Amino acid sequence: WSNQFESLWLLTCAMALFYSALIPMTDALAVRSIRNLNVPYTRLRVGGSIGYVIAVASTGFLIGHFGPSIVIPVMCSYLLLALLTTFFIKEQAYDVSPQKESASFVSLLRAKESILFFVLAFLSFMSHAPFNVFFAVHLESVGYTGQQIGLLIALGVIMEIVLFLFGGNLVRKFHLFHIMLLCFVCGAIRWFLVGWFAEILWVLVLTQMLHCITFALFHMVSIERVRRLFPERYASQGQAMYSAFAIGLGGGLGMVGAGYLWEWVGDAWVFTIAASISVLALVILWGSQHLR
Repeated sequence: WSNQFESLWLLTCAMALFYSALIPMTDALAVRSIRNLNVPYTRLRVGGSIGYVIAVASTGFLIGHFGPSIVIPVMCSYLLLALLTTFFIKEQAYDVSPQKESASFVSLLRAKESILFFVLAFLSFMSHAPFNVFFAVHLESVGYTGQQIGLLIALGVIMEIVLFLFGGNLVRKFHLFHIMLLCFVCGAIRWFLVGWFAEILWVLVLTQMLHCITFALFHMVSIERVRRLFPERYASQGQAMYSAFAIGLGGGLGMVGAGYLWEWVGDAWVFTIAASISVLALVILWGSQHLR
């Protein structure tokens, strides 16, 4: 029933206060539940991508028939299903890691490798912020229809699902440095092309196919990196730091900055700045290897 910015902002903060803990806890539980199985984490994570597609498609259909007021009841229905699902979770005990178990969470967090990872994750999600907020607006401004925009967004999610299903073991076969390097190179290319060549359809198709690298592959690497940096005792806290600092703070500041820059310099330059952030992350990553 809220119709003012102030009350909506307070409600959003209240929801975020409780909702923000869910992602790190579920990721930690997912990693722990498959530790003795030959199943990559991404086989579980793909459920989120499939759920996203189902939710968007079904809610869009319902909005067309019942109007925007149907959104809140649908969200509550999905949250109720999630609540019921939690009663079927059987949490496993965590393994003790002798070399890290004696260390405190703060000391692990202050380690150079941890700081480097969180900075890179922060920059990665900051570079994605203009896409998350203004991609549809940008495409509409260059003449794409709502149906075309929806299909392009769906293509990115489909590529994400494909990688999660069939590329789960990539992080074990290649060095994490090389995978992150690929993610930031593709990010710089993707955002630059989206900014300046959005009117060319095949270019947009290519950039959406890169979504499986810039987002999905980086998320896979991040989950693996958190698992290596923090023992199971601190798995939830490590995932929480990743969610809060990278996804929350990085993505949040990126969205706010993109909103102001959109009015000041225009859409193409906003995506160019996003590409520059990927380049900055690339330089930091490359430099960290040469300083060792």
